[in-house]
Amino acid sequence: MFLSIDFEDLAHDMKRDLGLWKTGPLRIDGLWRGFEAIEAFLQAQGGARVTFFCTGIIAEQAPDLIAHIASRGHEIACHAHHHETLDQLETAEVDRVLGRAKTLLEAAANREVTGFRAPRFRIDRTGPAQYRLVERRFAYDSSLNAGSVAQVAAFRAAMGLSTLRLLPIFRAPAVPGLPPLNLGGSYFKLFPARVAERLVAGAQAAGFTPHVYLHPFEFLSSGAFELRLAELAPLGRRRQLYWRARQAQWHRIGNAGLPAKLGRFVSTLGLGGRLCDNLDAADPLAA
Repeated sequence: MFLSIDFEDLAHDMKRDLGLWKTGPLRIDGLWRGFEAIEAFLQAQGGARVTFFCTGIIAEQAPDLIAHIASRGHEIACHAHHHETLDQLETAEVDRVLGRAKTLLEAAANREVTGFRAPRFRIDRTGPAQYRLVERRFAYDSSLNAGSVAQVAAFRAAMGLSTLRLLPIFRAPAVPGLPPLNLGGSYFKLFPARVAERLVAGAQAAGFTPHVYLHPFEFLSSGAFELRLAELAPLGRRRQLYWRARQAQWHRIGNAGLPAKLGRFVSTLGLGGRLCDNLDAADPLAA
């Protein structure tokens, strides 16, 4: 199985999404603690190396952290600059965002960045323009959620891609009455292990190597990336209380047990390493 990390500052990104600021200082201490928790987990699994999809602003404000992750042998890949929702942006702005983030990440890591994942898996799929920008700058993309190899093949053809490898995250129904779930993120830690087991089995049956994605805040139980009531106050009392409570699903519920739950899957499936080194194994169309 593959493990990848969407390495972002959720507190910073939430403030942008909620209109509280355009940008500001990152919680760099929290990012360091998040990486250290992930690295401790990986060391317990024999020192595995994985892929970190990093936002460009981390390379801008904490280049030493990106350099340290790279020095530990992990792959640095791109996760946009400000965790932008790409399908809400014009094509020219997406081009600027990708170029800025890639340049900053490569400078901090001191190596080429060849992989990309769109924040929230949101990238325009109604036409090929945004995907062609990704193809121009990167060797592979992991922004697609798919439930079958045929779906991946049809999408690749529809986008007219020639060189860009697609490394999708498996998505399928796993809980009766709920929409299809991705294999990873908050779904992985919030639901019982049997839900992830169904998704893993479904991925294998569909011809995918299981690929779990997680975030640094999910490896911490300290609330390092939570927005406090005072930070949410400009939203008004009702929205302030709503978002204060809503954050528990990301920062509290299931976080303490995540390493043990993830470790059980790793002990059975193993870890496949960095995506850049294993494109054929991670690309369902390569079989």
